[in-house]
Amino acid sequence: MKHKRADDEAVSEIVGTILLLGITVSLFSVICGIVLSYPFSPSSPSTNLVGMVEGEYLLIEHRGGKALDLGTKVSLTIGDNMSEIITVGAYLNNESKEDNRWGIGEWFVYQDSDITGKKVGIAVVDVESDSVILIETFQGSEGC
Repeated sequence: MKHKRADDEAVSEIVGTILLLGITVSLFSVICGIVLSYPFSPSSPSTNLVGMVEGEYLLIEHRGGKALDLGTKVSLTIGDNMSEIITVGAYLNNESKEDNRWGIGEWFVYQDSDITGKKVGIAVVDVESDSVILIETFQGSEGC
């Protein structure tokens, strides 16, 4: 008996390998498309801010880390009634505004005679990353 040799024995293995490879590449492409389509927000900046109340002044000093945009929001709550949201750029001196950033050694100075003897709450929010950088509550000192 003579064996008949078929030239197409390995074709089914090659076709199967190509199909598996095609399915794998397609699934990987779909998964990458789904994962990369989600928007990633920037991380909150690493910034060291220190706040204090001196008399009728509310002071916040930038002591290190990433410089913040002048549009950075400061939410103030004074006593139980008054609440307002202001931007940092409106309360920096002109020299600090030259580079359009709130950087190291620069002071945010808010003056309002209504803070004397009242509880003052502040929250500093970075607009670029939409994250809270500082939350503090102070008790304003009594006038002399």
